[in-house]
Amino acid sequence: MTSAPRHTRLKHQLSSFAIIGIASTIANVVLFYVLNLTMNAQVANALSLIITTILNTAANRRFTFGVRSREGAGRAQLQGLVLWLIMWAATALALFLLLHANPDASHTAQSVVQLAGNVVATIIRFVMLRRWFAPKPAVAAGDSRVERSA
Repeated sequence: MTSAPRHTRLKHQLSSFAIIGIASTIANVVLFYVLNLTMNAQVANALSLIITTILNTAANRRFTFGVRSREGAGRAQLQGLVLWLIMWAATALALFLLLHANPDASHTAQSVVQLAGNVVATIIRFVMLRRWFAPKPAVAAGDSRVERSA
């Protein structure tokens, strides 16, 4: 019995994703906080998420899921854009609700709420990245399990 390749094992993927995710989340919250000092919270949120999503997608593609070739990198970033939209929606909604409830919320409170939205979106991110970057199973010639067209 042979073990699964390094980058297909769930344990490796979860630990690598967690390390990259923690670094990305810290970078995102710090960037959001700094940008929010000079601009609207929603604009700061969008910009900080765009920057960290691009870096996060590239890092997860390479280190978490073991995709090292440049082939498909553009598609991966487009998929990252879909994830960015999910993350943006979760964090923008969280900020909207906070600022609706407390228009004078501090930058720290806004950063905490933005972080909470980010955590929810991160769970979705792992599931989607794992699905997109998982190697496709090879189909052996004559395999009776091959789907047939209807």
